[in-house]
Amino acid sequence: MIFLSNNNIRDSSNKINILSVKNSKDLKNFYKFPFQLYKNNPFWIPTFWKEFKDFFNKKNPFWTHSEYELFIAEKISKIVGRIAAIIDNKYCETVGKKIGYFGFFECIDDFECAEALFNSAQNWLKSKNMKIIRGPIDGRVDINLGFLLSGFDKPASILSSYTPEYYISFAERFNMKKIRDFISYYIDLTKPFPEILKENVQKSIDFGIKIRPFNRLYANKELKWWTQLFLETFKDQWGFVPVSTKEVKSRFGVKQIRWFVDPKLFLVAEFKGSPIAYLWSTPEYNQLFKNFNGRLGPFQLIQILISKKQINKGKLHFIGIKKEFRNKNIASYLNYEALVEMKQRGYIGAEVGFIDEQNAVAHSTIVKTGAKRYKKFRVFEKIINT
Repeated sequence: MIFLSNNNIRDSSNKINILSVKNSKDLKNFYKFPFQLYKNNPFWIPTFWKEFKDFFNKKNPFWTHSEYELFIAEKISKIVGRIAAIIDNKYCETVGKKIGYFGFFECIDDFECAEALFNSAQNWLKSKNMKIIRGPIDGRVDINLGFLLSGFDKPASILSSYTPEYYISFAERFNMKKIRDFISYYIDLTKPFPEILKENVQKSIDFGIKIRPFNRLYANKELKWWTQLFLETFKDQWGFVPVSTKEVKSRFGVKQIRWFVDPKLFLVAEFKGSPIAYLWSTPEYNQLFKNFNGRLGPFQLIQILISKKQINKGKLHFIGIKKEFRNKNIASYLNYEALVEMKQRGYIGAEVGFIDEQNAVAHSTIVKTGAKRYKKFRVFEKIINT
């Protein structure tokens, strides 16, 4: 299959063909298209092929309550775009609305191609009686959420996406409207921490909170409480649905957490010896992953071990705190401990988020670290059945 870059197409009179992904070869072509689209873009970093393939594997617990259809756009017998239509039936049940997603969207700078892809996803969702199309959401809201709205000159961080600016106009021209924005922040670790952060840390200590690292030698024991706490603390977050602990363990590389986790950056807050909160942060592994070209095998794993000390930035992904322990400055304490560790490693900065624009508490907490707004991502939706 031949891929078509933006510079190779100008004749909009050529017919656009939409093909459904039917086999493993089609799936590989679906996966590979962005490599051509972003070949001269230094900020895009590919998803690992194994991770991508495993997501669409029928054994993935996500598909026990979800379904999908993948489409590829061709023009002049060359691939010019792709899109996924996804229905999470459990989400529809949770919110009481027939909402389907579009995701994994990539397209050359040609609205006719984008329109054909959007229509394909929309028509499939309509055939399944969905009332609303929403996206981009790559199946779940915890990774690769939204089209990039600002920050096009900054590299994609781990578990977040990079998209070109023209995708925003594609969505708007297709009569999609903003439903939610998500913000990421950047903390300059070459600067001292604000005094208010240190004051809040002391308040949390005085309350009796203690911080410890994740114990990967007892990973299975740790994951028992962590998966339950993850589900408890995120159940009210926008777009999240209650799922099995098995499904949670299929996310974020949790199955490999014994080896992948950085214990001094995956922090646990305890009160009277019991875990009541956590912060999941990591080195900014994308600084290494960008050189792997979507491959993750034994050679790449060795490279991570050898080159890990070359990483000079971190990523604070998310914090979960039991409801009864909120407003105790625990988030500030967790942030502080992670950032101190990053500073000691010589990191120059850390990205945070993304954070729902309507989560005022999270925004207020992260600003106390001295963080500045860094990127914005937008999710769109459109009514498709009345």
